[in-house]
Amino acid sequence: MPIEVLGDRYQLGDAIGRGGMATIYRGHDMRMERVVAIKVLREVYSTDPKFVTRFQREAKAASALQHPNIVQVYDYGQTDGNYFIVMELVEGTDLRRYLRSRGVLAVDRAIIIAHDVALGLGAAHRRGIVHRDVKPQNVLVGRDGSIKLTDFGIASVYKDINAERLTTTGMTLGTVQYYAPEQAQGEIVSPAADVYALGIVIYEMLAGRTPFDGDTPVAVAMQHIQDLPTPPTYYNPEIPVALEEIIMRCLEKEPERRYRDGSMLARALELLGESEVDDALPGVLMPGLAQTPTSVATIPQYPGANGAQRTSNLSPDDMPYPSDNGMQPQPEPLVLANQPGYNNQSEEASIYPRSTQPRAGSVPYGKPDSRFASIITALILLATLLLLGFSIYLAAELNFIHLPWLNGSNATPTIVVQQIAVPDLRGKTYQAALSAATKAGFTLKVTNGITTGVVINQDPAPPLLASKGSSIRVTFGSATQTAVVPPNLVGNTLSGAEQILTNAGLRYSIRPDGTDPNNNTPNIVSKVDPPSGTTIPIDRTVILYVQNFTNGTPAASPTQNPRPTNTPAPRPTPTNTPVPRPTPTNTPVPKPTPTNTPPIPTITVDPGP
Repeated sequence: MPIEVLGDRYQLGDAIGRGGMATIYRGHDMRMERVVAIKVLREVYSTDPKFVTRFQREAKAASALQHPNIVQVYDYGQTDGNYFIVMELVEGTDLRRYLRSRGVLAVDRAIIIAHDVALGLGAAHRRGIVHRDVKPQNVLVGRDGSIKLTDFGIASVYKDINAERLTTTGMTLGTVQYYAPEQAQGEIVSPAADVYALGIVIYEMLAGRTPFDGDTPVAVAMQHIQDLPTPPTYYNPEIPVALEEIIMRCLEKEPERRYRDGSMLARALELLGESEVDDALPGVLMPGLAQTPTSVATIPQYPGANGAQRTSNLSPDDMPYPSDNGMQPQPEPLVLANQPGYNNQSEEASIYPRSTQPRAGSVPYGKPDSRFASIITALILLATLLLLGFSIYLAAELNFIHLPWLNGSNATPTIVVQQIAVPDLRGKTYQAALSAATKAGFTLKVTNGITTGVVINQDPAPPLLASKGSSIRVTFGSATQTAVVPPNLVGNTLSGAEQILTNAGLRYSIRPDGTDPNNNTPNIVSKVDPPSGTTIPIDRTVILYVQNFTNGTPAASPTQNPRPTNTPAPRPTPTNTPVPRPTPTNTPVPKPTPTNTPPIPTITVDPGP
């Protein structure tokens, strides 16, 4: 880079990292006399208003955040068209490399990391900022054991939902393995999306893998939307039940069923001390547990009014700095925030109290007076029953549930399930079909594992109705190699159906379907597989089920069978193939055999079972 000094203040050093849009340099703040990290937007993007706007939003969003678990931004600006952000620099590594070298983490260490990241997210969420790209690469681990959340480059201020979106239609950002379902569908996200992503990070730290994986980003995104995650204890039985419940709540499909924001998740991790996780984590100091401090890793305590320094989360001896070749070189510098002077005690500042000794006269933590607890339990139970009763009554009044006994009947109550129209997804691409199904109140289920091309078949299909929230099963195929099974096949004569399918360019086979005692007319099509209206690959064979099938080879040309006079029907005649017209009597006349007409090679007769 030709410029060596930015803003007449920041001197650029060596490049220490490169991202998708920017290069990170070791720098020197000549005014404050300190080492910093400087992120400079690449020149190829500096003239693009879209990227410049995004880069400036990153700087603005990050500079508004002050928290010990978030990388601190000192300054930002531009010099001669070079846009830059000035941040703290600390030697360390990121969680991705940390996991690569350590493998599956111990439960206590994973809780420490997750708790610190949740605190950082909580601080951002209180400012109306959603990170939208929480992943191991953006969780930084300092040599002192500090845990920092970095890269708010695609953050959005979710309070201003009418503001210009940072992504355009069809454009997604971040890493799809950590997408929330609503993020994968391109919807506006809330803090619950960050909670979902952090839940996947916790899952990965403890299970050694992410819950969803696939060959393509679209396949992974579909799993986020449709599939339930495998409980992490399947891969690691050592995970406590209480911790697994926290992880699975983070991974709920509906945002309102997750923890509301990072602060709530951090509090849930703190309250693990009240569950059986205590016995599984003897080295983790949880709220209310009077343990003697030991040399094991402890949940961090941030300094309060006395200005005491926080306890390191991880021992420096536990900090790996591996290279990809497995060697142990000197630590590679990464952009990290290190702000030891954080003296503002926040509501989630500590995971355990400053003193583990109970106050005089207080009830021991976790063992309230049994009489008081019984009263509270009874009141909660009563309120629950009243709420349940009122909900049932209200549902009955609104006709969502039918209760005949309210009118004196002894009939069994029945639930009324809302049925809505199924949208027509045939001919749509995956994104268009997913959007249409979601807007109509359905989920999409791909049956053949392919999302390229267009929908060639769906079940159920219009004009059917289906339950709201149910799945529409779709099959994708090439848009240029499909055809629709034509109408007017069932009830037609075999020769008439053959003529229709031949004109449509479709192959077919014939399968006898017994006799109809009420109709002695030969060769009547009783059923078609697949049915009329179905979109199928052009090379698929349509099966014609024929009642009163006459013995012998079917007519090679699509000539209408003779029929009694009281049942008139069209009589197509192939070119250059004269067909004798039968005398109209009540006795069926055998089908004439055309001459000099080679049989159609795609017609087969299946005698059936």
